[in-house]
Amino acid sequence: MLSPQPRRRPLTDTIASRDGASATEDPYVAEYPGVCGGYPVLRNTRIPVRTIVGVHRRGVDVDELTELFGIARERIQGALDYYASHPQRVDEDFETNRRASEELIERNAHLQGRPWPG
Repeated sequence: MLSPQPRRRPLTDTIASRDGASATEDPYVAEYPGVCGGYPVLRNTRIPVRTIVGVHRRGVDVDELTELFGIARERIQGALDYYASHPQRVDEDFETNRRASEELIERNAHLQGRPWPG
């Protein structure tokens, strides 16, 4: 007989119960140690504010972001408002992510142009 699947805790329970929960008092944005480098994310998710802002900068409006991420409009707007009032924190996340991407590309440059093993 198969044993039942273990029950997973909802993400909100997992994140909300972490030590050092949110460094912000924002209702839509939080920072959790160990989640997305500790940078701002939509509260109780792993969606970085950086991602919402980056897609919005490419011309995607709030309604499209709502549909794209399946998140309430006020939460998307909350992330954009957070960026407007804390640009240096989110820009730091953009920069950290950019540097990490460059490092990864550089570290794996020797693989460029090689066929995929198959």
